[in-house]
Amino acid sequence: MAKLPDHVGVDFGTHSVKAVELEGITTSSPRLINFGSQTTPQGVINSEDKNDQKKLADVLKKLYNDSKIKNKSIVVALPEFSVFTRFLEFPGVKEEELEDAVFYEAKQYIPVPIDEVRMSYVTIGFNKAKNAPRVLLVAAPLKIIDIYSDICEMAALDVIAIETESVALGRAMYRATKQKHVVMLDFGANSTDMSIMLDGYLVFSQSISIGSDSLTQSIINKFNFEYQQAEEYKRNYGVVKNVLEGKIYQVISPILESIMLEVRRGIEFYKNKTLAPAPTNFLLTGDGALLPGLSEYISQSLNVSASIANPWMNIVVDQKFKDIISKSGPSYSVAIGLALKDE
Repeated sequence: MAKLPDHVGVDFGTHSVKAVELEGITTSSPRLINFGSQTTPQGVINSEDKNDQKKLADVLKKLYNDSKIKNKSIVVALPEFSVFTRFLEFPGVKEEELEDAVFYEAKQYIPVPIDEVRMSYVTIGFNKAKNAPRVLLVAAPLKIIDIYSDICEMAALDVIAIETESVALGRAMYRATKQKHVVMLDFGANSTDMSIMLDGYLVFSQSISIGSDSLTQSIINKFNFEYQQAEEYKRNYGVVKNVLEGKIYQVISPILESIMLEVRRGIEFYKNKTLAPAPTNFLLTGDGALLPGLSEYISQSLNVSASIANPWMNIVVDQKFKDIISKSGPSYSVAIGLALKDE
């Protein structure tokens, strides 16, 4: 595959749009050139309304202006809940036959007409026991691709590649931790994205339709708080049992347990599909990963070792950026993964 030119990674999130620019991405220690974040207007993500798209384009322009980013070439991620991914194996299929086999198999799994998606696949190793190449199939609706292409065009930016959040996240985590067998939980506003890496390859991803906004809403419902007050209580007290007599814990832990239930189901599906043991190391990313007590809660609930990810490991960061990064590190994971894409 052709090498990509120097570019900026742009991550469109429900609450914020983030950008990261690196140099030396093929070296062992890339250097941070610039980065930034801007608040996403409410309700504009995936909107087909041209006014909403213009609002998002204006935010992207402001992000570039305020962060003083000059490079107009960008790599963007599509929201995970918009994208279809599936791990497939093809026993007995030769390399030259693989493309046709993937296309034929895809028609059985993709829930929309094949001519309405852009489809690609990545080979992720070989199952010697089955004599089967392994493939990660990715399909994105053309209308979603068009939305983000149009937004970036309105912002006078050049999209040179598009991929999924989970693929970008996997790249960032592997470069940061070198862990080859790990579960990644990306806590967003409206969803929690679960991904699994095996031998350093992304082999499973699913979007769980419960995010950190659901935790805030549960506090609003219980205590009749305004949104901002509920958000502050969530961020300050989190899922820690021994603060405020455990009142916040009691309200948000059932929501978290609903997420854990879906994670357990995903793990079982993964084990049945790959016949591989489930990873016991979990990396937590996204804005929601900073919830106090979250890693301890997940470790106990799933009987695993969960920790907040640091996607900035092995990236050279100037002193002027370190204070911001120390407070919001894991929230930039996807943008870093996009910035690290080299082909």
